Amino acid sequence: MQDDVLIKAPMTCRPMDLTMVDGLLDGPDVDRAYEVVSESDFAMIGRVESSRESLRFQITSPDAAQHEHRLVEDERGDPVGVLVIERDAAARLVFADAYCLPGLETDVLAPLVAMGIAAGGRLSEGEPGWQMEAGALAKDVGACAVLEASGYAQVRRFWQMGIDLAGYSLAEPKAPRGVTRSVAASEGHRRLLHSIHESAFAEHFGSVARPYEQWLPWHKDRQDAAPDLWWLAWVEDEPVAEITQDHSRDDVNAAYVRSLGVAASARGLGIGRWLLQCAFAEAARRGREQVCLTVDSDNTTGATALYESVGMVSEVVIDLFRRPLGASG
Repeated sequence: MQDDVLIKAPMTCRPMDLTMVDGLLDGPDVDRAYEVVSESDFAMIGRVESSRESLRFQITSPDAAQHEHRLVEDERGDPVGVLVIERDAAARLVFADAYCLPGLETDVLAPLVAMGIAAGGRLSEGEPGWQMEAGALAKDVGACAVLEASGYAQVRRFWQMGIDLAGYSLAEPKAPRGVTRSVAASEGHRRLLHSIHESAFAEHFGSVARPYEQWLPWHKDRQDAAPDLWWLAWVEDEPVAEITQDHSRDDVNAAYVRSLGVAASARGLGIGRWLLQCAFAEAARRGREQVCLTVDSDNTTGATALYESVGMVSEVVIDLFRRPLGASG
């Protein structure tokens, strides 16, 4: 890729080299990329926000444009920058996730952002209506400035919220009247979970309808999947809510809620609150110190207020940026 020359000597830029490890795409370059992401996170917020498996899955996900990923190394061969590209044809989006070690925003991050935009042009094939997306920690003013200088504009803000489980009750919370829950263990129940998820999130920012066959791999085909923590809530024989959790925060001894959705017809009955409290109690029984999740701060269903009402607080703020691509770019 000619854009690689944007990285100036003595640093070098190369494609990521992925290999099969225990039946999954992986390899030393995932470790090298994770070094950069971890150090970048720690410099900004004093902790590592992403797990290695979350990054590995992002690099190899169904939407990953693996030939466009890049790793930047210094003269000693140590990793100093990483670029991960994903293409979502249904949403007409190309997502470019770029990281660098602190202090290298000009020499590494800015060129990687430019490479991401060039990759977006190739992946959109010049079609109108495509957009680029990129995220950055709100505290990372250097990264935000690079994105804005590259034609991106902030369009949304997300909160990563958490609750400390110290002293949290291990008892199963009392269910709302007539409500039960079950593990979505069968194919049929997982399809019901997917259906509830799709309807509950249909009006959310950036939501794009996905058939079950496309949706399932995002939850199942990852080493940190937790199918025993995919739950359905029922009112009599009708499924009305879902919650999916995974092990992506095990490294920091936290449980992670990936999605929580309640059918419009069942909102206001306390079902979402109850499912969250069930998740908290289950995590406490498993010895977890915290439960966390990510939410759109402008969520129109009142999710942020719900999370705050059960004791969750915002810990990390992530800004989402967009810029046009294709014939409109």
